[in-house]
Amino acid sequence: MVSYDTVTSFDCDGFLCYVYRVMIDISVVIPVYGCPEALEELHRRLVHTLQGMEVTYEIILVDDCCPYGSWKYIEQICSRDRNTIGIRFSRNFGQMRAISAGVNAARGEYIITMDCDLQDVPENIPSLYSKVREGYDVVFARRKMRKDPIITRLWAKLFHKLFSYLSEIDFDYDLATYLIASKRAADCYRETQDRGRDFGMYLMWTGYRHAFVEFEHGERYAGKSSYNFSAKFKYAISTMTTFSNRILYIPIYIGAISSIASVAYLIYVIYTTLVLKNNPEGWATIVASVFLFGGLILSVLGIFGLYIGNIYDITKSRPLYIVQETLNSEAEI
Repeated sequence: MVSYDTVTSFDCDGFLCYVYRVMIDISVVIPVYGCPEALEELHRRLVHTLQGMEVTYEIILVDDCCPYGSWKYIEQICSRDRNTIGIRFSRNFGQMRAISAGVNAARGEYIITMDCDLQDVPENIPSLYSKVREGYDVVFARRKMRKDPIITRLWAKLFHKLFSYLSEIDFDYDLATYLIASKRAADCYRETQDRGRDFGMYLMWTGYRHAFVEFEHGERYAGKSSYNFSAKFKYAISTMTTFSNRILYIPIYIGAISSIASVAYLIYVIYTTLVLKNNPEGWATIVASVFLFGGLILSVLGIFGLYIGNIYDITKSRPLYIVQETLNSEAEI
């Protein structure tokens, strides 16, 4: 049975008119970048899985201006499947904003986000759907054995440990993009003005009732990760400064420790001068101190600058992303 959700109402020649859109059971949101060869296989397995569940569904493929020709494959898929929606960005805005665009366009009572490289196995969707219908707002897929390189795993573990401490959110290292969320949780995400758009971390922050389901992490079907060290570092800094201001306490701790060390050293100098009658030259100590505290001051200013930059980004009121083209966006499902 197809249900409808009221979007807006307006006066039309003296009559109150309503605009409706079709509500469906499941929306699958997939940011696309760097693995065009996987899209046909991904779509085939998704359709087979979702049709087997006997639910109404839509598949939303968001092309984050992929330079490898992913949009051509999305066009082919959308031309033969009206249940698949294609969204193309005008330029690269990043994975999290691609997920934002998909979530904003989604009409499902439940929204699933996953990667396009088939490391998130489509056949696990029934387990996620079954679990979330037990009364949860969010169900995360926890990866049993990550298939990423060891350096990637170590970096991810370090980031999530640090993020959990700074944000006071216990975010599991084995969680990633693959999850299912209720419409209520997705609506909360849509309303936020934060520039940091990590869907999973935001849903964890809301405190909505959540659960976990463990799955095997699939092998990458095609392509390679576009997240190099520089991209990961920028993402980590952006996420931590968006979700937490606890990092601002670090300069306070450093300043307190430095002050205590300075007082201790001053006592040592006075003692050696008055008691031991030995006046230390201290040139090396002075130079080292100048460089040490100069670096600390610059680091503190940098931290403040990041937070001020976040405020500046919000006040500019620029869109999170710009859509250049859509396909099947008005499909009746």
